[in-house]
Amino acid sequence: MIVANLAREQFEAMDDKALGAACFAPLIHAYKEMESTGGNFVKLVYNRFSKGQQALFAFWTYYSHVRESQADLYWWSAFFMANPLRWEALQASLRYFNDLSTLEIVKTMDAGLTARNHPRSLMNFDVSMGDLEQDEPLSAIVAVEYNKLLAALPGTLNLIAAHIRGHQDDFITLA
Repeated sequence: MIVANLAREQFEAMDDKALGAACFAPLIHAYKEMESTGGNFVKLVYNRFSKGQQALFAFWTYYSHVRESQADLYWWSAFFMANPLRWEALQASLRYFNDLSTLEIVKTMDAGLTARNHPRSLMNFDVSMGDLEQDEPLSAIVAVEYNKLLAALPGTLNLIAAHIRGHQDDFITLA
């Protein structure tokens, strides 16, 4: 099983964000390793993660990008939408952690991008971070959702950390 190796003192001292990041690190390492060899990550690795690890992986891959800027929220949301399995996994992860606030933001992004005919596949995916400069209504939607996201993320991280602390064996080996 792929888990984080932490000293008990380190684990007990971690804040919510640090704990999530520590538990995500071995998962993303496994992803990058599998991708570099051309292997099928989902079949060979992801499907062997616990349900909690799958939820953490789906959320954290999105979170690590979208928190950076409004343009990142826009582009990465459009990219995930164009990868239907990723988009559904993200939403499933938020439901898994019972994070209805961030899930609502993701659904609003979905509705806003769908209304503007954003691609639902990577074929002809022509989304650019610069799109927001050319489309004021789209920019306004993203600005509102980004501000909501920044306000919601501490709660999301708290829910995830509480889950990790309550299900340590799925995420951590303590030294």
